[in-house]
Amino acid sequence: MRPYIWVYLTHLGAVLHNAKLNILGNKNMRLPDFLIIGAAKSGTTTLFRYLCKHPQFYNPYKDRDILGKKGNKEPNFFSRDDIYAKGIDWYASLFSRARPDQVCGEATTDYTKYPQFPESAARIAKHLPDVKMIYIMRHPVDRAYSYYVHLNRTNRKLNFQETFEEHIQKTTVSLDGSNYMLQIEQYLKFFPKEAFLFLLMDDLVQQPKDTLKKVFNFIGIDDGIDVMSENEVAANKASQHLENIHRSKLFAPLRKIPGANSMRMLLPQSWKNQIYQMLKKTAYGEQVKKQYYPQPMLPETRQMLLERFQEPNQRLSEFLNRDLSHWSK
Repeated sequence: MRPYIWVYLTHLGAVLHNAKLNILGNKNMRLPDFLIIGAAKSGTTTLFRYLCKHPQFYNPYKDRDILGKKGNKEPNFFSRDDIYAKGIDWYASLFSRARPDQVCGEATTDYTKYPQFPESAARIAKHLPDVKMIYIMRHPVDRAYSYYVHLNRTNRKLNFQETFEEHIQKTTVSLDGSNYMLQIEQYLKFFPKEAFLFLLMDDLVQQPKDTLKKVFNFIGIDDGIDVMSENEVAANKASQHLENIHRSKLFAPLRKIPGANSMRMLLPQSWKNQIYQMLKKTAYGEQVKKQYYPQPMLPETRQMLLERFQEPNQRLSEFLNRDLSHWSK
């Protein structure tokens, strides 16, 4: 393509982009009624998927936004500088397809990753001063380790080259997100306590219907809608994801054999499972496992972290008026 044609098309694309955003206009701008601000690896995806089954909640997965892009539960608008620079009109475009009778919301866990994203609370207060926020938390040590696994799972360059112990020596990102009072205090500078619904992941796992009713009442939608009637949404488990990757990598050499894919379609699932179990025990299987499975946390590391989180957990317990003694084990 000739350079001047490319410049013209780029300019035209920018003009159309701005034109679509201007369709919204500040007068009719639609912004979220609530935010799920975290914590990462604490059930936020599961909760959001439940919400997406409610007819009074605008489901960004179902529609595409005004720019033609698929909806995303984590736009990261208030956390990431490069995305925030796109402006509030761009952010509003993500919710522009919502009906007037629907509530809007998004779930970005980066909003409670202070100090990695220090401006989130202030930016939310600036643009959404009346927004409601949901913060769901889990055992801080378990969450920190799960987040370490998540980082390695989503970044193939890491491949668990570092143990969890080496990871927390190198960066505090996994531990900071488990200091829940640290994260909450950033928001209390701008919002009253009543602006939040604080939940534990245990609530969602052990009492999903009651927990969802609390959420629906909090954001103002009908709590009589049963979003669990058809089938219960499964938790987003890193262990199952890793198992699937391991399985795929082990079968990769076999798929290169001529006719293997056709044969695979004919084999019953029980046979495939037996082949997988045999491959896991080979030297190749062990080699692949080291690349995709984390080493467990050392017992002494867990004890050290339990002591580290003891004081912030105690403050959180008093703040929420909830017994968190099970987090000391």
